[in-house]
Amino acid sequence: MLNTRRNFLKGAMLGAGAAVSLDATELLSPVQKVAHASNFGPFYALTQDGKIIDILPHPMDKRPTAMTKMWLDRVYSPTRIKYPCVRKSYLEGKTGHEKLRGKEEFVRVSWDEALKLVANKIKETPKENIYNATYIGWSHPGGIHSCPSLCGRFFNIAKRGAIGTAGEYSNGAAGAVNVDIIGDVEKYSLQTTHEQILQNTKTYVLWGTDLFKCNKIDTKVPSRENDLYYPKYAKSGINFISIDPIYTETAQMLNARWIKIRPNTDIALMLGMMHHLYTSGKYDKEFIAKYTDGFDTFLPYLLGKTDKIPKTPKWASKITTIDEKTIKELAELFVKDRTFLAGNWALQRAQHGEMADWCLIVLASMIGQIGLAGGGVGFSMHFGGGGQARAIVGTPAGISQGRNRVEDRIPASRISDAILNPGKKYTYKGKERVYPTVKVAYVAGCSIVGHHPDTNNIIKALRTLDTFVVQEPWWTPTAKMADIVFPACTTLERNDIAMGGVHGKNGVYAMKKAIEPLYESKSDLEIFSLLAKEFGQKVYDKFTDEKPNEMDKIKYEYDISPTAQLMSFEEFWQRGYIELPRDEKSYKFVRHAKFRSDPVANKLATISGKIQITVPKFAELKYKDFTGYPTWIEPDEWLGDKNRKYPLHLLSPHPNYRVHSQGDNTYLRAFYKINDREPVMINPNDAKKYGISHGDVVEIYNDRGRVLAGAYVSENIIEGVMALQEGAWYCPENTIDENPRCVSGHINVLTSNRPTSSMAQATSVNTNLVGIKKATGVIPPNMAYNPPKIIEA
Repeated sequence: MLNTRRNFLKGAMLGAGAAVSLDATELLSPVQKVAHASNFGPFYALTQDGKIIDILPHPMDKRPTAMTKMWLDRVYSPTRIKYPCVRKSYLEGKTGHEKLRGKEEFVRVSWDEALKLVANKIKETPKENIYNATYIGWSHPGGIHSCPSLCGRFFNIAKRGAIGTAGEYSNGAAGAVNVDIIGDVEKYSLQTTHEQILQNTKTYVLWGTDLFKCNKIDTKVPSRENDLYYPKYAKSGINFISIDPIYTETAQMLNARWIKIRPNTDIALMLGMMHHLYTSGKYDKEFIAKYTDGFDTFLPYLLGKTDKIPKTPKWASKITTIDEKTIKELAELFVKDRTFLAGNWALQRAQHGEMADWCLIVLASMIGQIGLAGGGVGFSMHFGGGGQARAIVGTPAGISQGRNRVEDRIPASRISDAILNPGKKYTYKGKERVYPTVKVAYVAGCSIVGHHPDTNNIIKALRTLDTFVVQEPWWTPTAKMADIVFPACTTLERNDIAMGGVHGKNGVYAMKKAIEPLYESKSDLEIFSLLAKEFGQKVYDKFTDEKPNEMDKIKYEYDISPTAQLMSFEEFWQRGYIELPRDEKSYKFVRHAKFRSDPVANKLATISGKIQITVPKFAELKYKDFTGYPTWIEPDEWLGDKNRKYPLHLLSPHPNYRVHSQGDNTYLRAFYKINDREPVMINPNDAKKYGISHGDVVEIYNDRGRVLAGAYVSENIIEGVMALQEGAWYCPENTIDENPRCVSGHINVLTSNRPTSSMAQATSVNTNLVGIKKATGVIPPNMAYNPPKIIEA
């Protein structure tokens, strides 16, 4: 066993960072196998002498990945926050201390001192000036230690609320409008099953969708059951088409026909197809008449009667760079075949992104196959096990947040705007609002600096706050910006319970404690419980529901769930997981089938009960950047602008070996980083044009900032476009500079804070133009994974 472990450590390149080496002369106790689960998948932790020595596959994980294996490295990472810390000038109470965030050392303090500092600051600050910035739950899938739930619950009980977050980064644009268009957000809805697609689909369109990569992870616990279907798809005879600037892993795996499209022009392509279908008379007139509303209002725009620009395939060809003949051919193919349009989320993370899903829904309506087995449109086949049959037994819930009595909500991608512009008026979802005054921000288990667009702008905003509290296991770029840091333990250092993937929901997992919390770290539940205690016994009792023990909470949530009918909690906990049953009906699910069968009895939650090709209330807003029907509006930055300042379009796809920024501080980066920088994919012709070779350190730049990256030259991206995966840890070259160069390749240094539109105010991180050049001179080391200097008190 010792040799096995040593080989793993060597192969994983953990080095000194592992901090778990055992001398061969030590007396070893028996090895234990502990069931656990995470966003990377379920697994077993192998423990010995109170240490984790290996990560083993789980029977519910159909295709274990290297990301699961890296949990060993995450637990013993040198980036772990070991004890409570307070930034030096904040602790000393110096005037102007906020300007030094991210620039100075921390001081080690006791838990009592840190808790009192945070509690007193929260007590003295009105709830209307406190921002609960724990806005998303990617930190881990547990129901008891869920950071968003715990943080919300704490503020709702201790302060009767705090400023919250509206929408999200993932689906902020579509989420704000899709309900009024098709009666559902669609992004998280149950999808047509793989079985139905394999049996009925003739043409499958991957519209910017990378099924294989994105289904590796989940907001819950991925089973990666989808991976079992891809070989079946490859042998099925289905005609796969990929419309994308990148020839993705999925497209390669399925030998898909690659339609090379200019970024941010998909709406124009869809309109061109719709124009051809209408003028050729090949669209489904009966579907439009029976199942949609507002086509007659949209038609004059499509035909150019409102703006004197007919949206012909020729018009679309000039915008998209796809030839006119191909546009017509694809439109006719989609109508002729049973066609499934798999939309993605990246399309709506661009300027005017609200129009992307809307356009695809209208195109699918004109094709007329929505609600048919193997046809129609789906927006979540790449996420959370999309296409899996859903279990028929419900799963345990989690801790309730309770009621927040503070009405203010900051749209996710407007955080820096709100902090920098208190009192400023803005619009959101058709209503005028006012940014609140944020004085204190608290974030647990998520990274604002890592996630937010325009990094230099969010850092500028954070340096205006009175107090910034971060609760984290690791010294992330966000933690380094904090005033007060609470060391949270990892999921492997406490108990919890988790649910299987978002769509399949086919399992419940015990997240068993493998080891005791390292250093002085505590669980998220314990941290918030201790903080609640600072507000008095009544607050503490209400926060804990008089069940301060995590195991009591886990058992309670399990016992009141339908899962308990299948297996007792004691049996479940001993076994470590339970697979939930699915029936024959589960495998036959077709999205929108009930609506198609009877649109009156099963009407949609829209104004007409039908698919809204025009939404009257949207038109009444009279926004310049958002209209009442699908419209092509030129982005502020795109390759079709002849007067553009920068020559290349930069995309920000999700990473292959991380969950956003999670895992960037592990051994896996040694396998894909180039010269310890995030790789940027670039076409060979572009590389040659700018004197760049594969493996070079390059500088990518625009007016917002500069980053260093490693050149990855590939034919799998179109000319004029580059791709830099999101999530690399931000590392400023010189913190004294106002907008320092990031030496690790953090893409949000380059992305715009520009909203999608006045409607959704969502992120437009895929609308970026940049320049590139080979880096010269002395290349600075990447210090992103170095903890800050800490002074022992």
